[in-house]
Amino acid sequence: MPDTIDLVAILTPKAGNADRVEELLKNIAETVKEKEPGVLRYHLQRETQGDAPVLIMFETYKDKATLQAHGSTDHFKELGKVLEGESLLAEPMKIIFTKAVGGYASRL
Repeated sequence: MPDTIDLVAILTPKAGNADRVEELLKNIAETVKEKEPGVLRYHLQRETQGDAPVLIMFETYKDKATLQAHGSTDHFKELGKVLEGESLLAEPMKIIFTKAVGGYASRL
């Protein structure tokens, strides 16, 4: 899929806030799955050590328009407001745009 856009979003919660951030991300992932068919992957991973584990979202968008639409949805904007309003993150979310260069995604 040559037009797809892959990115990694890295969220670093403040100590003691990882469970809350995880809950918010799991909820938005369900909403994205239900309401945004152009989002091909929206997968959450959590670091396994420490009291402020990093949370990582692996995301794939059908195209640039789908990515832009995702960023303007009410549920995405609300997530940002909650993360900021509850002061859950130790630093701003980091977004890294990526491209596949080798390996495989699944044996399934």
